[in-house]
Amino acid sequence: MNKPSYKELERQIKAQEETIKHLNKDHKQIHQFLDTIPKNVKIIELIREGKEDIEDYYYRYVNKAFTKLVGKTKSQLIGKRFKEIFEPIDSYWFEIYNKIANTGKSVNFQNTYSSNGRYFEVFSWIVQKNMIAVVFADVTEQKLKDLKILKDKENAEKNEKIKNDFISNLSHEIRTPMNGILGFTKFLNDPNLAEVKRKHYISIIQNSGHQLLRTIDDLIEISKITSKRVAAIKKEVCLNNLLLELFTIFNLKAKENNTPLYLRKGLSDKESFILTDPAKLNNIISNLLENALKFTTEGSIEFGYTKTDENLELYVKDTGVGIKLSRQKSIFDRFTQEEKEIKNHFGGLGLGLSIAKENTKLLGGKITVESKKGKGATFFVTIPYTPTQYKVAKTTLEQNISENSNHNCKILIAEDEEINYLYLEILLKDKINLDCTIIHAKDGDEAVSICNNQPDD
Repeated sequence: MNKPSYKELERQIKAQEETIKHLNKDHKQIHQFLDTIPKNVKIIELIREGKEDIEDYYYRYVNKAFTKLVGKTKSQLIGKRFKEIFEPIDSYWFEIYNKIANTGKSVNFQNTYSSNGRYFEVFSWIVQKNMIAVVFADVTEQKLKDLKILKDKENAEKNEKIKNDFISNLSHEIRTPMNGILGFTKFLNDPNLAEVKRKHYISIIQNSGHQLLRTIDDLIEISKITSKRVAAIKKEVCLNNLLLELFTIFNLKAKENNTPLYLRKGLSDKESFILTDPAKLNNIISNLLENALKFTTEGSIEFGYTKTDENLELYVKDTGVGIKLSRQKSIFDRFTQEEKEIKNHFGGLGLGLSIAKENTKLLGGKITVESKKGKGATFFVTIPYTPTQYKVAKTTLEQNISENSNHNCKILIAEDEEINYLYLEILLKDKINLDCTIIHAKDGDEAVSICNNQPDD
């Protein structure tokens, strides 16, 4: 084999130099081209032993879009290991790189989860052994739009179902009492109807009318709340008197159900004069008591309040069917009841708790529930305590004393249990027919205070 001449060697060297020059030019042009691509591009070299899972990787090339995305320069990235520069990423990225390296197949996917809230559409393939090219685009904005569209669709379908169920339920709640009113009114036309039956039919008609009126009232109330046409009108009210009036009303219903009803007061009458909207507070507690009576067939119901810091915590506690944990938030939504079976059995529009929640907000408070399925429920209504007792010259009970000063005697009852006080009052006035003025003190201190303030006879 003849040795190449000097000129031949010179020619080969020049040819190789020209080739290298062209390769460098092509390399530069390729990089310039990749830098103009709006998508993120990186070429990485996997760090792994054999076919074991990768531990880390080196950056071998990145384009401008990628450096802008991660906030690093090319010199800060190329030749460096990922874990030297960044915090750990979601594990599925390494899983994808492993899959490509092991199978040699390209991958095209969109990540469905991201710890940093970003979503990417990714195309990746193997360049050579343990060397992978990754091209990806940030599609977070589009992904969030798609998710919103999907959520809106689900909400629309849910609202449509709620609307249809509500219309069906409303029809039932109106037609049922109307059938009772019209049907039993027809029976009353019978001239031979016995007086006992006549009274019974009239009672059914009245109860059906009250049921229909409650349905209409709930619809009007929720309509006002929805249209923002309602506001709290605060004025001075004696909370003890308000709750006592509710006790008197609901105790009659409770007796019909053979369900004991108890009232617990947390303050004296003077201390219970507060600034609030009595109509809305009455509505809130009434709705909670209606619910308690509806869902309690055994045991008892207790309501009242305690003072905690600068708030009053009113509560209604029952031993009824209870509410499972997963439903304890949604029961405050409109047209919602805890179970479909409960709705079918007990009826109602599912508006009571929603109205109570909205009215509680108007009073500057919040409503919560604690319950276990089958173990009853306790609803708490927390509102600001704004006492006005210093503006009050006399309590309602003290006014009664002066108004009934011509009575033959006065009896002071110191009793903190409302049911016990009511029993004694009925016993003295209705059963014994004693001509007297009854003064109610919550405790011994209030009894002494009332005695000290009595005028000399």
